[in-house]
Amino acid sequence: MSASTDDLPAAVRRFVDETVLPQVDEWDRRDDLPQSAIDRLVELGLPGAMVPREYGGRGLGVSDLVPAWRALSHGWISLTGAVNPTGLATALLVRHGTEAQRERWLPPIARGEALASFSITEPQAGSDIGRIETSARPRSGGGLVLDGEKRWVAGGASSQVVFMMAAMEGSEKPSCVVLPADGRGSASWQVEELDKVGYRGVESAAYRFEEHEAPGAEILGGDEGIGSGARQMLDALDVGRVNVACRALGIVDRCIECAIEEGTTREVGDGLLGEHTHAQLRIGELIARRAAVQALTEKAAEAVDARSDDARELSTSAKLVASEAAVWAVDAAARLAASRSYAAGDELARLRRDAPQTEIGEGANDALLLALARPALDLQ
Repeated sequence: MSASTDDLPAAVRRFVDETVLPQVDEWDRRDDLPQSAIDRLVELGLPGAMVPREYGGRGLGVSDLVPAWRALSHGWISLTGAVNPTGLATALLVRHGTEAQRERWLPPIARGEALASFSITEPQAGSDIGRIETSARPRSGGGLVLDGEKRWVAGGASSQVVFMMAAMEGSEKPSCVVLPADGRGSASWQVEELDKVGYRGVESAAYRFEEHEAPGAEILGGDEGIGSGARQMLDALDVGRVNVACRALGIVDRCIECAIEEGTTREVGDGLLGEHTHAQLRIGELIARRAAVQALTEKAAEAVDARSDDARELSTSAKLVASEAAVWAVDAAARLAASRSYAAGDELARLRRDAPQTEIGEGANDALLLALARPALDLQ
């Protein structure tokens, strides 16, 4: 039974305190997000939390989920990342899908029976939508035929449906393909799981399509959605960027806890580390930056829910500022922990590997800075 909206953050914190934190080092070492943890996320109602009530969901907004996403990231950002693609899929279906597509996918997402993947990135293009080469064309008898390669597909080895950018035959602009998982792992749809330094546990898959016939595949929004994939998927990424900001905020939370623990337990000379001014300055700065990141993330979430004109700018800014704060926070806390933070099993060593993922996920930071600057300079 999923927790109520008011109880959800508390339920997530209990899960993190009782289950995640005691095991996260082992999960990270094995690069394994156990099915039992995924099942608990489903029980909490997190993957399908944004599905509207008329389709069996809870109808939560991004603002409702910020405390829960942050609490999950307090334990492990991989948990927050695991629920994100299904949230992106929900946003795509609600905002841009046909009614038939909503009725097909939203109820099983709401019940936790279907998890989704979201795919833009390609080997030769990165996240540059203008260089997308994966192609789709109509299949005789219905569906699509796919060719091309995709990389860094979160949850891409086990999801039930993939929302994927592709160039549709006959259109100059890319489309969003809704691709059921039938046939994944075949000779025509090859899957490789990518190893990672950090952000472990979450499947990160590479796809290779070679004349892959997908009878159940369709274009999001039907014929009217052909050529609208960039607009649709960038719209959904406003949700994803708030999710990434919450991952970063959870890392900052843990860094503050690590820094306070160092300050209150580590003896230096005749006293504790926290009695020294330099330690107080570091912890004070951590707390101040966290407050700034939290305020911006909450404002961005409100804008995304309202679909206001500044939602893109605010969600992008929140992701940028939060991710840079996370990387900085790990360094600040590690300076207080000194050499212990470099031991392989230390929590700060894991956070040092995880934090940079927030600078890459849902758009690399430099690409997002360019996206913010060009409209201000009246450049295309």
